[in-house]
Amino acid sequence: MPVKGPERIALIPFAPLLFYFSFSKFDLWFFIFPALFLLTLWRSFRVWLLVGFVSVFLSLLWIRIAMIKYGEVFPPVAYGLIALLSFSIALFQFGGTYLLWRLAKYNLLALPVGWTFFEVLRSNFPYGGFPWLLVGELTVDIPVLREYLSAGGVYLGTLLVWMLSLIPYAWTDRILAMATGILFLIPIPFIKGVGVQPEEVKVAIIQPYVAENIKLNKKAFYEYLPNYWKLLDEAMKEYPDIVFLPESAFPFTANRLYSEGDKILEYSKRAVIVTGLIDIRFGEEIEPYNSVFVIKDGKVVDFYDKVRLLPFGEYVPFPFGFAKSIFGSIGGTDYVPGKEVRCLNVDGLKIATPICFEVSYFSLVKDFAECADFIAVLTNDGWFEDSDGTHQHFRQARVRAIENRKFLLWVNNTGPSAVISPLGEVVKEIPYGEKGVIIFEF
Repeated sequence: MPVKGPERIALIPFAPLLFYFSFSKFDLWFFIFPALFLLTLWRSFRVWLLVGFVSVFLSLLWIRIAMIKYGEVFPPVAYGLIALLSFSIALFQFGGTYLLWRLAKYNLLALPVGWTFFEVLRSNFPYGGFPWLLVGELTVDIPVLREYLSAGGVYLGTLLVWMLSLIPYAWTDRILAMATGILFLIPIPFIKGVGVQPEEVKVAIIQPYVAENIKLNKKAFYEYLPNYWKLLDEAMKEYPDIVFLPESAFPFTANRLYSEGDKILEYSKRAVIVTGLIDIRFGEEIEPYNSVFVIKDGKVVDFYDKVRLLPFGEYVPFPFGFAKSIFGSIGGTDYVPGKEVRCLNVDGLKIATPICFEVSYFSLVKDFAECADFIAVLTNDGWFEDSDGTHQHFRQARVRAIENRKFLLWVNNTGPSAVISPLGEVVKEIPYGEKGVIIFEF
């Protein structure tokens, strides 16, 4: 059903807009179906690439907040870099899928397979991959369809969304209609029920809402700490077993915990504290780690070091070392990755603690979940404020909860913070921009 004539040009702007709104914070996930359908109307590599570039660029514009407002990157340079990233993703995801479709002589079944193939590929390569804007993530908001995430994960979700987008063709294409039916039936026996959950555990989630400009000013950050003590006092009134605080929660590093973190050590005598801290270790060189620590009875009893670091955020990959001298915001010492995915032991409970963007990785969280009673993601989305990026990140957490059929605690500095059920439902939530405490008992 290729489009011909002037209407072909008139339709082009609609596809990227529909794609963007599908992934935006406005929860218009259903726009993904017409967005993908519109792509099938054009048999032109240039149109696919153009639609892809605009779609991705609009959906990733939130990156500018961290770059310009907090990283002090010159705005034209920041937008240029976002455009370069968007073009790379579009060339790979949209361009690659189109070329595979053309190679298959425009067989419609090549579209779901090709698109999913390139999603898997770019989720892992290069530099650990960029598993963002995966079509299957949108199934978390689609009744019934979300259940398939537990059978085959986010990539099965992508296949299903694409097949549903091709339904208008199924009326005349028998093979497509049969393939759609088979695809929806095969995973049904593998849809998981809710797994065994921890019993009689009361947890507290602290959302301190420390604006990023405060976190970046050490003096202001220290002056903000009384807000933490008020929230911790509020939480302690409920006698929680475990209290969770977000990523890099305090202005001091883990190696200064015993000299500057006396208040936290005192609170840990009333409940176990699980918190994110930057840790500086000294060997032949200074080695910074992004870590999660378990503090009990005034001492550290366990920790996890972030394994999957964020390129250009936590380290500068080869061969881009020269960028450190150009952009002051990414200068300094690179973080060191942890050696292994491991669960924290908290009074006999096994807790998976992916840090920030680690929740984006399907296979990484799967590895975590194998040893975990539940998942607690510690993050700081203050870099991106109340943007599409914060919303996209939160959606990924809901996807991971369904895939692994485990409760997931979303512990966010600026919000939202939440308890997410094994069915992907938000059980309790503190909205973005508020200080607060969530108390939840399994």
